[in-house]
Order: sequence, then C-alpha cells, then structure tokens
Amino acid sequence: MSFTVRLYLGQGSVTEAVCTSLVLEREIYTPFDRLTAVFPETDFHPEQVSRVGLEWDGNEIFLGLPDRIEQVMRGGVRLLRVQSRSFTSLLVQNELVPGLHSNLTLGTLVQGFYTFPHVTYQEDDRSGYVYVTSKTSLWDCIVHFVFKLTGGYAYTAGNMVRMSLPEHPREITVPAAVAFGTVYDTTNLVSCYHMETIEGDADGYVQDNPAAAQTEIVRHKRIAFDRSYLASPMSALRIRNLYSARGLRSNYVEYAGFADEIPGEKVFFGTHLQGERICRVRVTFGGNGLRTKIWTYEDGFYNG
Repeated sequence: MSFTVRLYLGQGSVTEAVCTSLVLEREIYTPFDRLTAVFPETDFHPEQVSRVGLEWDGNEIFLGLPDRIEQVMRGGVRLLRVQSRSFTSLLVQNELVPGLHSNLTLGTLVQGFYTFPHVTYQEDDRSGYVYVTSKTSLWDCIVHFVFKLTGGYAYTAGNMVRMSLPEHPREITVPAAVAFGTVYDTTNLVSCYHMETIEGDADGYVQDNPAAAQTEIVRHKRIAFDRSYLASPMSALRIRNLYSARGLRSNYVEYAGFADEIPGEKVFFGTHLQGERICRVRVTFGGNGLRTKIWTYEDGFYNG
C-alpha cells in the first residue's frame, strides 16, 4: 500500500505520482485538512493544477486546493513539494454582507450565498439567524449558527461541514504504540470575557472562565455587543470561553501504520483511551516509515 498524489489539470486530465514523503493533518477546531506531499517531478505546468487529491490503498482520502507547488532538487533528483488545504478552507476566506441574515439553515450558509466546489454539509432542516459584522468570515457565521442551535461546535470531516458528531462512529483500536501520553495546554485560555451592552456599557456582560479558575492566568478580552445572541447575550461569552479552552487537556497515542482516522470517530488503546472521540490526527510518511498520531481532547466541547 502507498500514498498516491493526483494532480487534476485543465481539460479533465490527471497526473499521478507515488509520494516519497508526506504530512497529513486533521484537527476538529480547524475547518480544513492540510497536506504537504513530496514526490518525483512529473510533466506538467503548476499553473494548470486545479485541485490536489491523495489516495491511500486506492481510496481518495484528501481533496484540496493547490496552495503552493515547489520544485526541489535533492540528491540529484528533481522532486515536487505540494501544499494543499481541503476545499472547506474557502469558508474561512469568504465573507457575507454585514447585517442580519435570517431564516438560515446550514445548507443555505454553506452553499446558499456562494457556490463552493466539492464542499458538502450535514443535512439539517433547523433554521436560525446570524448577525454579520465587517470582516467576519463565513466559517465564523457557521460556528455561531451551530452553537445557537445545538450548543456544540461546527467542524469539518474531509470536505463536509458537520453540525454534530456521528451517532454511530467508526471505532479504531490501536494494538501497539510507539508512544502515548497526556498534554495540558493553557496557551489559548482566556480568564474573562467582557461584552458591552447594546447601549454601550463596556462591562454590561462579564463571564469568568471556569477552566482558568485554578490557574494564575490573567487574560481579559473585550468584545462589542454580539447581535447574533440578542435572545441570550451571555451565550456570546460562553462560546468564546469554551473555545479559548479548546484542547485544554489531551491524550495521545502514536503508532506505526495508518487507518484513515477522521475527527469524530472513536479510538481505543489499552486503558489510556477508552472510546473517546478523535479530535486531531497527524500522519507522517517518509524515511522513518509511516506513523500516525491521534489526539483526543478533554474540553468544553469534546470528551469533557
């Protein structure tokens, strides 16, 4: 079994090459997968590439934009290095007209304003609204829309936008590990959010972060009144506090091999991991062989 890069060119042609090395990353709070792949140079012009695919054992496991293509000379061999992000990254790079947008569903948010190639979404008929301010990304609108409806955090699986974790996820069992451990990370933790009222009172809404209560971290953030939460202003602070505590504690396991793990699935490894939801995956392939590292988070949104 091997990793094969497929470069889709203009006029429907495709060129393929077997990877000599790669890094594939998937993370539940990052709304796109990332791929860096190195392979022998093939006969094409970089400006012809419209999308990048990655196959494993004959199955396509990644499809994204050709962010960067670089020619490399290494040991007398011409190689190409391709960096790509899945098509859901376009949701971060687009903005809506500022103002109130009502009667929305996830489908109208994902594909109703702009047409994004290869991007799909979890079918759901629930509707709601978002209030868009200047320079707010479409992805941020999706995040707040989903939080108001479900109390959860929107995420992507491949090029699909999901509102909720799968009810019957695949279960991954790791039989033997290269390494495993636990991480406690307070890098992003905010201790308190302040939000002004609609009348302009700077401290009209204040919420401390329970995750920071046992630390000596002092990080105060101030935001304007969030009109997306008119019916429940404190929810605007709650989602931000929860997000700042993302990945606060994580357990990981690294093993030799790859099973195409996707965030939202469950992982088992001895007594260390007992069916927690996968939140991050990093696959590396090269001179040291094939390794997969899986993280599960314990925070306000996942496995908490």
